[in-house]
Amino acid sequence: AHDHPHPNGNPDHSTLLNSLAGALDDRYALYGSEDDLRRTIVLFTQALEHCPEGHPNRPASLTNLAVALRKRYDRYGSLDDLQKSVDLLSLALALLPDIHPNRSASLNNLANALSVRYACHGSADDLQKTIDLHSQALVLRPDGHRDRSASLTNLAVALGDRYARHSSVDDLQKAIDLHSQALVLRPDGHPNRSTSLHNLANALGDR
Repeated sequence: AHDHPHPNGNPDHSTLLNSLAGALDDRYALYGSEDDLRRTIVLFTQALEHCPEGHPNRPASLTNLAVALRKRYDRYGSLDDLQKSVDLLSLALALLPDIHPNRSASLNNLANALSVRYACHGSADDLQKTIDLHSQALVLRPDGHRDRSASLTNLAVALGDRYARHSSVDDLQKAIDLHSQALVLRPDGHPNRSTSLHNLANALGDR
């Protein structure tokens, strides 16, 4: 959710701005309007301006703007938007303690952004950070966690990328093991089962 109430129970201006931006973001997801995306970014930017250091909504506002900028990158391919998204997600993660309920999602968001940057620039550092962050997110998503299969898949894909770069059989084997675990969590009828089957088949083909 984009709406994060103030601790005193009353919405402040950042909460209202985040809520309005979130509604526009939802409409953008439905219809793909360029104007809705532009307005979403403007409102999330304003919400962040109302969340100075120490404000309880600051991590969420940083994340909201970062995700919106990532969507604009996906649409137009501006590397500046991608870099800003990485920077904001890094700031958001730094504000969340190890036991924060949103930490695994924050780790995952930053890792995904870095994986996209790796695809653009091929930086070994981005790839290693992606693997480290997905590994940390997986630890925070134990058996029974609703996002465990996604974390298993994300880490497996990143290890597959490192295998493709360095030809480490250990990375390939770990990727196969993780894809296999993800597939078990995606039984017949699961919307992502075909993706898991495809990922595992490709990794086995590489082996």
